Amino acid sequence: MSIIREALLSNKDLSPADLYAKLAAYYSGNGVYSSIKQAAYYSSTWMESMKPLRMVVNRSVEFYTSKILPDIEIQSDKPAVKDAIEQFLKWSNFEGIKQLYLRTLSLKGDLFTKVLSKNGKVFMEDIPPETVTSFTVDSRGYLTSLRIDKEIDSETSMPTYYVEYWNKLGPVPYYSVWEKNIPNLPLESLGDPKDYKPLAWLGVDFIPIVHSKFKDVGELRGVGCVTHCLDKIDEANREATRLVQMLFRFNKPLFVVSSNALDKEGKPIPSPLINTKAKGSADDDLMKDNSILTLPGMATMESLIPAINYGDALAILNAMINEIEQDLPELKYYSLSDTAGSSGKALQLLLAGAIDRAKEARANMVQGLRRCNEIALTLGIFNGIFPESIGNYEAGDFEHAIAVSDPWETDAQEKATIFQTLAAKLPVAPAMKLAGYSQPEIDDATGAVAEDTKTKAAVLADTLAQINAAKP
Repeated sequence: MSIIREALLSNKDLSPADLYAKLAAYYSGNGVYSSIKQAAYYSSTWMESMKPLRMVVNRSVEFYTSKILPDIEIQSDKPAVKDAIEQFLKWSNFEGIKQLYLRTLSLKGDLFTKVLSKNGKVFMEDIPPETVTSFTVDSRGYLTSLRIDKEIDSETSMPTYYVEYWNKLGPVPYYSVWEKNIPNLPLESLGDPKDYKPLAWLGVDFIPIVHSKFKDVGELRGVGCVTHCLDKIDEANREATRLVQMLFRFNKPLFVVSSNALDKEGKPIPSPLINTKAKGSADDDLMKDNSILTLPGMATMESLIPAINYGDALAILNAMINEIEQDLPELKYYSLSDTAGSSGKALQLLLAGAIDRAKEARANMVQGLRRCNEIALTLGIFNGIFPESIGNYEAGDFEHAIAVSDPWETDAQEKATIFQTLAAKLPVAPAMKLAGYSQPEIDDATGAVAEDTKTKAAVLADTLAQINAAKP
């Protein structure tokens, strides 16, 4: 039975869709353990009562949602490429849906983004990762096949399941679409597709879908920001629930009355009744707040709350929370009120672990976004949306960079202070770079220094010429 009980909270054998659903429940933080207790009931397995009293998933996800990709800027040597990409992002409403993408990436560890061309526009849309039932990738991480299964609205009373399959392998790369009344059918059992097109008809020889990971551990799917810590979160909730149960008893009786007297025949006398109209009992007025209960004979009243050291029990729970913070360093961000006014450098040191995780996820997200931009340019040119003068992917014409603003940027006064210290030992450019200035700011400053040096040299030369001319 204990093996079955532990399996109810185990993540080891969960399917990707079940793991995504569990993560979504942990993120919402409401009724997290209800379905688990229900499963225990139907399997006739005892399961301790657990409540999400120490659920930290939402805080962790929201940290990365705000810090991975604050603001972006498309940089390219070709204005036409920059303009086309910015138009693609505008058509995609990227600024409006960016937070949703980042929440999906942070929580579930996977983000699938499809690029489409429709109605004279090119745009992207996300594919819920739980609907991606299978996919394969090549050595570069590019998709070679992908299958999507999801239930869709139907005009009939029968449920309808939509299946979309992309295949880059084989002599004719293609995609197909089916609609069936039976879920999860093998590909070979789906029959004739409702829609079929070679990829060449779309103007590509690749699957126009990009897979990005929050954390890449070498597995087919990515790992979310809290996936590795779910067992510890469950243990913290178990400890917190048990502590609260003992302390508050959840609307159960708090006191017990016992009788220590015997009657004439030596039989125990029943304990007196409390809050009833029976003779010898305390009446209702005596049960009010601050009342003193008087009990007959040798009767005593004791609390059902265990006489344990709750401070020590709370310390054990807090130790577990501290352990979780070691795995989820971003949680320190929410307890930085005591460091108000600290410099950007100081905050970066305090949150170094979380920032490192955010940088890894940012690099993966930026790489995926660049890939989407390149697909959009290819589809846009093929469909006559963007001019052919932009070039093509094979020739390297789509090369561009995505600059991301730094959410931990040092303020101007701090930069200046650091620069003054470094400039005493280093040239201007390296000192400014170490102080946190951007490259355009460094270029402007070094150019100004060069001009100032040139002017001073000219003044010195003119002065020397006048001195020489004045000599006899």
